[in-house]
Amino acid sequence: MPIKTQDPGDILANALTRYHGGFDPTLIELPEAAVFPGLIPAQPATARKARTTGSLLGRPAPRFVKRGRSVRYRLKDVLDWLADGDTYRSTAEAGRVA
Repeated sequence: MPIKTQDPGDILANALTRYHGGFDPTLIELPEAAVFPGLIPAQPATARKARTTGSLLGRPAPRFVKRGRSVRYRLKDVLDWLADGDTYRSTAEAGRVA
């Protein structure tokens, strides 16, 4: 009998439902395919490179966890990485910062 794999979008939706239900986000681990590009707008190949270089989209990469050969991301680390991003009111403002 073949092993049924869960869709990354379903995994992410389930994790977010648990999070909004009060589950501790430090205990929710997501596979790379659910995080990229589901939460972080980058391709999985970019994520793999970021784990090597420590930089993702011009910022320090989010922390990750190794479980054997599997790479997982804690929901809290991903949400913190997203929250720490720079925000701007206009493209002109963003251009002045760069």
